[in-house]
Amino acid sequence: MTRYQHLANLLAERIEQGLYRHGEKLPSVRSLSQEHGVSISTVQQAYQTLETLQLITPQPRSGYFVSPRARRNRRCR
Repeated sequence: MTRYQHLANLLAERIEQGLYRHGEKLPSVRSLSQEHGVSISTVQQAYQTLETLQLITPQPRSGYFVSPRARRNRRCR
């Protein structure tokens, strides 16, 4: 499993567990990069994966937010 897939799975689990609620802003790309010791592009790939799964939505100049359409039991591959 690649780093971005691992990070995407971790974030998806947190969404499913309710640690990040619908409409809540996710941590910034830079803060996640520093927190997990990965590159900014790795975090961007993880967020892109979650966006494709409709778990999060981007808001220009604001960041990423948990999608109201986020469903339980979604996993990244």
